[in-house]
Amino acid sequence: MIVLFYFDWFGPAKELSKLEKTLTAAAAKGSGVKYKGTYAPDNRKFHFVSMFETQSYDKLMEILMNPKNPPRDYNKLTHGTFEILRGPLKH
Repeated sequence: MIVLFYFDWFGPAKELSKLEKTLTAAAAKGSGVKYKGTYAPDNRKFHFVSMFETQSYDKLMEILMNPKNPPRDYNKLTHGTFEILRGPLKH
């Protein structure tokens, strides 16, 4: 399954880089989630999209909602949306 998280970011680039390092480290702990990077979506209204390959949506939520993560700053990460792609499909 691929999960895309589209979001707008109004913080400094350095803090976005720190967020990416946190996601990379959390996914590397054998959680069943692979962080594939953050991209600039030219065909969406959002600033960025983070891509994850995961066994399940619940596994991804365990990483993203971990209480050890710093609290979300709503002034910097104002809003976002998830797109969930099941598969790969076998025909």
